[in-house]
Amino acid sequence: MPRYRISITSKDREAMLDLVRVHKFKVFDHGSQYSDATGYSVDGIAEPSMIARLQAAGYRVKQHEDVDKAGKERQGEVARGDRYRQKGPA
Repeated sequence: MPRYRISITSKDREAMLDLVRVHKFKVFDHGSQYSDATGYSVDGIAEPSMIARLQAAGYRVKQHEDVDKAGKERQGEVARGDRYRQKGPA
């Protein structure tokens, strides 16, 4: 099942606290941000079922990339072998 990086916003501070208390949603360590225009905002990772539950509970959820797919693509950018191991005399 895919997992997505998401941003959740709400004008209600208590609702944002309920993300952790009630919905057991794990927010990223950088915590919440606040803006007069959008209210409170947090980021985290969620499966589609959690995204649907949060939306049904009244949260505004913006879905970003599939973190598993992006991670596998990035692994292809990593070189193979030990780049610190010298081959022959220096």
